[in-house]
Parts: sequence; structure tokens; C-alpha cells
Amino acid sequence: MTGSVFIETLKQTWKQMVYWGVGLAAMALLIVLMVPLFDMQQMASLLESFPPVILAMVGIGDDLAIFTTNEGFVAIGFFGKSALIFAVYPVVMGMRISANEEDDGTSDVLLSLPISRGQVMVEKFLAYAASIVGVVVLIYLGLQAGVVLGGVELDVVGLAEVTFYLIPLMIFIMAATMLIAVLARRRTVALGLVTAFVIISYMLQTIGAAAEGTVAESVGAISFLTYYNAGEILSQGFIWPHIAGFAALSAVMLLAALNRYEQREIAV
Repeated sequence: MTGSVFIETLKQTWKQMVYWGVGLAAMALLIVLMVPLFDMQQMASLLESFPPVILAMVGIGDDLAIFTTNEGFVAIGFFGKSALIFAVYPVVMGMRISANEEDDGTSDVLLSLPISRGQVMVEKFLAYAASIVGVVVLIYLGLQAGVVLGGVELDVVGLAEVTFYLIPLMIFIMAATMLIAVLARRRTVALGLVTAFVIISYMLQTIGAAAEGTVAESVGAISFLTYYNAGEILSQGFIWPHIAGFAALSAVMLLAALNRYEQREIAV
């Protein structure tokens, strides 16, 4: 039975992965095709006239020079605050690990098979993580299609790093959703808590970015979105301490969810 849940989950999920991936890839392609329509020097002047709070809301910090390049334009237009869009898919997948089946009353059927609760959760988690990788690969292919079709010169390596940095971020969101769903048990309650978690993180990140150099800046450090900064990734590449942090927290939340799921009664 080892691997059977993983394979079955992938079979049930691959269409959603393709739909989401193609949709986001189309958005990425469109942003790349729009690059030649803008004068980056005029863009720089325009951005300099905006107050910090407005720049923070669209995901721009002090590194304005980065965002007035072609790849910086793509980072603003697609990766800047689109983390809220990217959060939807892992939230949906995280809810499917336990909450959806419990709410539908079908968990007891699956768990009646000769397979442990822990194995079910781990294999589902890995399957949905694999689907996240698939979505991100499709997004990158959309960017590359835009480069080819539009003849746009971009820092391909930099954009690849920004794109694939989404994987640990999205897996972290999925792990947080899974843990909240296990603790809350009911789908509607869990979904409300997860939505609040993401929105509050967005607000804290925006406040922290808009108030650099003040006490309020430390508030932004609480938000997980602070550690996905397209400008920093473009200038520095993969920020391995942040990636390691996402991975470690995801592992901790997975273990916590497993422990709780093994101990409590399953809703039927």
C-alpha cells in the first residue's frame, strides 16, 4: 500500500495543477509581452514620486533601480504582491489533506483500509507538494514563452530564481493550512482561519515595508510574506536562510499536524 495514496492523489489532482499552472503561466506571459510598451526611465521617475506606503503596497522597497529593469517590471507586475494569488492554490491543497474528507464524512472509509493515518497525511502532503512544483514549472514556461514571443531581453537566471522561490513559500502555506485544518477540524472554520492568517500576514508585511527605519519595521518580520521579496531575490539570488526557514517550519507543522491527527477522533 506504500505510495498508493500518493499516486491516487496525483491522479485526482493533475488536472487542477494544469489549470492553475496554465492560468498563471498565461498571466506571466502577458506581463512579459507588456514590457516593451513601457519606458523604464519614465517608470523610474514615476516610482520616485510615489510615497513609500504606496510602493510597499505593490511590493517595492528601497531598491527602485532593480524595478526599473525589464525583469524588475515583471517582478512588480507578476511576483510583487501576487503572493496572495499564489497562496490560493496551496490553501486549497492543504484543505484537501484532511478537512475536506472529514467534512464530507468520507475519512472513515479511507482509514478503514490497512493504512495508517500518518501515511495517508504524508503521502497526500507529498503529492500536493509535487503538484505545487508542477504549477511553478508551468509558470516558468509561461515566462519563457513570453521572452520568445515578445523578443524581450530579460535576466533569465534572476527570473528563474524568483519563480522557483515560490516552491518553498507555497509548501509553507500548504503546511500551515494543513495544521490549521487538523486543529479546527471543520472546513469552514479552518478556511476562515487560514484566510485571516494570509491577509494579516499581507497587512503586516506592507506596514513593515512602508515604515522602514522605525519601530513598525519589526512588525513586518512577523509576516511570512516578508521573506519572499522579488527585489531581494533578483539582486541576491536564492536567500538560503529564508528557504531553510520555510522548509524547517513546514516540517515542524507537518509533524505537529501528524501528531494531532493521530491522537484525535475523526469526524464521520
